[in-house]
Amino acid sequence: MIKSTPPARRRGYAGRSAQELLQERRQRLLEAGLTLFCTLGYQHTRIDAICAEAKVTPRHFYEQFDTREALLLANYEQVVANARTEVQAALQIPGLAPDELIKGGIRAFVRAYTSDPRRARLACIEVVGVSADMARRRRAVIHEFASLIEAYANGMVQAEMLPQREYRLSCVAMVGAVNELLCEWLTSDRPPSVIELTDELQAMFAALVLGARALLPRG
Repeated sequence: MIKSTPPARRRGYAGRSAQELLQERRQRLLEAGLTLFCTLGYQHTRIDAICAEAKVTPRHFYEQFDTREALLLANYEQVVANARTEVQAALQIPGLAPDELIKGGIRAFVRAYTSDPRRARLACIEVVGVSADMARRRRAVIHEFASLIEAYANGMVQAEMLPQREYRLSCVAMVGAVNELLCEWLTSDRPPSVIELTDELQAMFAALVLGARALLPRG
């Protein structure tokens, strides 16, 4: 009987395990992708340029990602995860009314994107028009953040601060406004400051609340 030979275990280098090396290369590729996608643009960034920036070989790239779009998606998921963490933390501050929590969530979202302008550019510009799959993922992210706002709007309904109605579309519109104003911040010849951007979004939310409150029955 011929005994099968088990596959050779991947060896590490310089005191690091093979898994650690894989993770390091992945992080370098993610960083390189974020940089080049947001300077050259996704459509003009070649895989060999990403490999050169990350100081890895094409073989190492394909160990981690099947395509250039897969790297873009991984970058996008990192940006979204960071924003989600920031927003959820802002929405869980104890002792604040629902409307104040939502305003804090807006501040957190803007901060998460603008603290590194590459994140805002990738999420608001570079992922647009890439593919049908990317478009579906982007829509899902918009609805995810809209659902966070909607949950607190419904909390304001329960507290009789807002009238009973469907707020889903309004919350989707708010997230869309955030994306469009971030695009303005990134591309305008006279971009608003981050403070102006945040103030405008909070004013828009306040206008939404005041408009909805006007529908409350007068006692």
